[in-house]
Amino acid sequence: MDIGIIVDGIWQSYQTLQRDHPLAGAMLDGEVVYVLGDIGSQLLKERQIDWRKVRYTAALAPTCGLAVHGVVETGDIVGRIVSEHPLVKAALGPNLFGNLISTYFFVNNQIGERHGYNVGSLVRHYAGIFRNKSDLEEKGSAFFLARWWGNFKEDYLKIIPQKEYVYSVVGTLTAWNGIQYFNFARIPEHLRTSFALGCNIIWIMALSLWSLTARNEARS
Repeated sequence: MDIGIIVDGIWQSYQTLQRDHPLAGAMLDGEVVYVLGDIGSQLLKERQIDWRKVRYTAALAPTCGLAVHGVVETGDIVGRIVSEHPLVKAALGPNLFGNLISTYFFVNNQIGERHGYNVGSLVRHYAGIFRNKSDLEEKGSAFFLARWWGNFKEDYLKIIPQKEYVYSVVGTLTAWNGIQYFNFARIPEHLRTSFALGCNIIWIMALSLWSLTARNEARS
């Protein structure tokens, strides 16, 4: 059988998946990209692979893929409201809201390191941000929101490694503007999340390296 026909069939099936089931496609792409990025960053930084971390990354990767899909979709919202220019869509859409994904990535890694890369511990940590939900009934929404904001600052914002996060913001506002400009200008709509996630392999390696650096600095 002609290898070209097989490859073309796989490519056509992949495009059909991305066109008809974009969420499933984003989860699949996220699984591949984030796992490869994690393995690559570990080999570069540590010269060895911690398979606990790889399994942890694999468990969370589909949520990251969905997050990237949602962020890419913000570009189309910008296009409808502000301008259809690809650079405007990139800068005010994914390259603005993409910084939120970076915080999620850093927090996941920091909590994973603290608890032996246990997904259950991460879920409990996030649930703990809402640990005072009984206050909503007892003391009203204003008090509940104040307590929630305090929990969010303590259990989310303060965990983000500041220096490394600044690096990620600079990368998002510079290199990623060019990448997403090309994405909105040249890539078919049903493949834009795939393109962004494909480019994300290098980006995930950079984020992972910064996260590992922050972990090592915290230990020393």
